[in-house]
Amino acid sequence: MGKKRGQKRKVNYLEFNKGALVLLIGFILFILIFLYEIIFLKGASIEISYYLKLISFVLIYLGLITHLIIVGDKPFSKSKNYIKSSKNFIYTIVGIFIVFALFGFFVPATTELEEAIIKMLKELLEKTQGLNQWQVIKFIFFNNLQSSFIGLIFGVIFGIFPVLSAVVNGYVLGFVASKSVDAGGISILWKLLPHGIFELPAVFISLGMGLKLGTFLFKKKKIKSLKEFFINSIRVLIFIVIPLLIIAAIIEGILISFLG
Repeated sequence: MGKKRGQKRKVNYLEFNKGALVLLIGFILFILIFLYEIIFLKGASIEISYYLKLISFVLIYLGLITHLIIVGDKPFSKSKNYIKSSKNFIYTIVGIFIVFALFGFFVPATTELEEAIIKMLKELLEKTQGLNQWQVIKFIFFNNLQSSFIGLIFGVIFGIFPVLSAVVNGYVLGFVASKSVDAGGISILWKLLPHGIFELPAVFISLGMGLKLGTFLFKKKKIKSLKEFFINSIRVLIFIVIPLLIIAAIIEGILISFLG
């Protein structure tokens, strides 16, 4: 009996090292890419840097998943349970988003605000010009991942940032939907639906996690609550949000390339 227990611990130790090794390789590769770009500046190959960054991200992600699966206790179940326990925060974000989306759709924007939004959208579109389908998918994914991560992490400040993010994104979506309807009729909204079917749930979950993270300030055991909320939020980001964003980026990238 004692031998079996010893064998089990040995297997877990080896598996943990595999995950740690993959994670370490990913981080080292990312640092080397960073140094390569600094040293060579404009002489660095954008194509090489792009693929190496992608490989480093995959390695870091796989390393984290391996680590959490081995040392954690059913991380997928824990992620789903944490989402369920945080549903009121997620619903709050969804409610704020919908209210401001309706506001953006039905209430005409001021000239200054309209110009600012159009300028922002044009700059975003310019970044995807000349990109192939795979590069568009990569751009969409990392852009959404950055927004989701920032929305989650900066929620630590009283949950203010997630709320502001829901307000801004909701209003911009409503504004864009309004302009699209004016140009192509109400039926065009059905064409826009696939773009957000996976992306919006991922964003709502991230912002909801961020909003909940900010409530640690109102708990008696602040440090303990912050640690608990943060670990659970990162777990949800890795096992729920990122897969949704990957699916969303693939769908949007294909649609954009097809329509283009």
